Amino acid sequence: MMQDTTPASTHPAQGMGPFLWRFIRFALPFWSSGHKWRNRGWLALIAALTVAQVAVQVGLNSWSARLYNAIEGRHLEAFVGLITTFLLLLLASILVFSITLYAKRRLEFAWRVWITKNTLSVWMAQGKHYQLGLVAGEHGDNPDGRIAEDIRVTTEQAVELGQAAFYCTLLFGTFVAVLWNLSGVIHVDIGGTVIPIPGFMVFVALIYSAIGTSLALWAGFPLVGASNLRQTVEANFRFGLARAREYSESIALIGGDADERTHLQELLRGVRRGWERQTYGLVRIIVFTTAYGVLANPFPLLVAAPRYIMGFISLGTLMQMAQAFSQVTAALAFPVDNLSGLSLWRASVERVMALQDALGGLQQKLGANRIEVEHEGNSLQLAGVRVMEHDATPVMKEITAEIRPGEHVVIEGKTPICHKLILAVAGLWPWGAGKVTLPEGANIFIATDRPYLPVGPLGEAVCYPMTLGVCVPDDINSALRRVGLGDWAGQLGVVENWDSVFSVAQQQRLSFARMLLHRPDWILLSEATNALDAAAQRDMAELLVKEFPSATVVAVGRVGLSDGFFQRVLPVEAETASG
Repeated sequence: MMQDTTPASTHPAQGMGPFLWRFIRFALPFWSSGHKWRNRGWLALIAALTVAQVAVQVGLNSWSARLYNAIEGRHLEAFVGLITTFLLLLLASILVFSITLYAKRRLEFAWRVWITKNTLSVWMAQGKHYQLGLVAGEHGDNPDGRIAEDIRVTTEQAVELGQAAFYCTLLFGTFVAVLWNLSGVIHVDIGGTVIPIPGFMVFVALIYSAIGTSLALWAGFPLVGASNLRQTVEANFRFGLARAREYSESIALIGGDADERTHLQELLRGVRRGWERQTYGLVRIIVFTTAYGVLANPFPLLVAAPRYIMGFISLGTLMQMAQAFSQVTAALAFPVDNLSGLSLWRASVERVMALQDALGGLQQKLGANRIEVEHEGNSLQLAGVRVMEHDATPVMKEITAEIRPGEHVVIEGKTPICHKLILAVAGLWPWGAGKVTLPEGANIFIATDRPYLPVGPLGEAVCYPMTLGVCVPDDINSALRRVGLGDWAGQLGVVENWDSVFSVAQQQRLSFARMLLHRPDWILLSEATNALDAAAQRDMAELLVKEFPSATVVAVGRVGLSDGFFQRVLPVEAETASG
């Protein structure tokens, strides 16, 4: 797994406009997917409820004018009646905002599930999850974090920010009209010429917001890159810790504690650098947003109070005007209030789109030097196959061979090169030349020195990749006994992280138990018994002979089988430069 501390954007220099256009193209398929009417229904409901939210705010604004007028005029009867009105507005506000929250969360999760399923269907298919880690690029760091966390942030914040932007747009349009009507007309004498200015408070609000927004955007600009970097270095640190835990035994045995500690401390220093950059950006934001928010409350009163003092407007109109001013500036402050959220959201969107772009363009990234893999006939054919490194450096000499059904063949050569050849046969190592033809419709089983054991019930780990429902429990228990894991028979429902429970030798035994359940007719073994002692290797070899007498067996390493078992040797010669 590669680690990359560069920003995860494939278009790092793009402005917000081009980015939003790319996001729209990225998001459009969701709205035409299988549940499009349900998703559109939630969106329409959210839009309608947002309109209702603004209507409630208009009602509260009108109510406040009547309240202060009643207080100013000492009208007790009107004051008591306004209490009932307020309770109704309060109830409406609670209902509208709570239902909006529920609708948003339903839409957010549906969107997240859709993107996650589509990404998984491409990432976890045809070995792309493996090949992606072999290709250099910004997508290479922590695809698991992009799928689990960045997709969540992408969908949740898209709905939250989208609804907030729509709300602020409606709020602005509505309360600009209210503020315009309440402001009346003021007359300004300039050089003896009296100029009437209608709706002057609207212009004051626009100027106030423009200055505040410009300063805040300037202050928050560094936060976009800082947030992106913070997510990347945090993910790299988590991955480093998880990797150290996964290989803790090997690290302890080889005495690599100090080196691994140094590596983790270097990753932690990267986290600190990312944290410091983000903290600096956040402090800049807080300074401006705090000053902007504190000044917003008294400022409209200070501007409009002279008209009240001179008797042009009532106290209710003054307070209603101040509230309308606050609503207009609050709507215009959307970029300021959501700058941090926007930057975090954009960083996550960029990372998700980078992953999807990488998956979509994986075949192109793998390069022109490709080993062709086809399924045809009933034999395994290698036609001019030559495995190469990523940079097209050959690691083995060209090989042409045919392995027929029922043959037992051992591949001899340097283990890393032979393993790459097995990967090429499986279609996972694309770099090279030539053509691999696999038997059509064959049940092929590939066993390596470290079989994958999924976390979950033991029965599922043995059956993998078949589901537990396909395997008969008695067959699983029998397979465990036959490979020397009889102590675990009858414990198929036990849930563990089996990589940490079983030793490597036990994992290799379990791989043979898995083989007994899959009943393959083509068996490829790549150092599949190198952790077993000689006696255990002989046991697995005898099991292979007895249970799969007609299967084709291709092995890297002799896996304890007698020389007479293999009918021929297929030599793989390393290139001199790689040797």
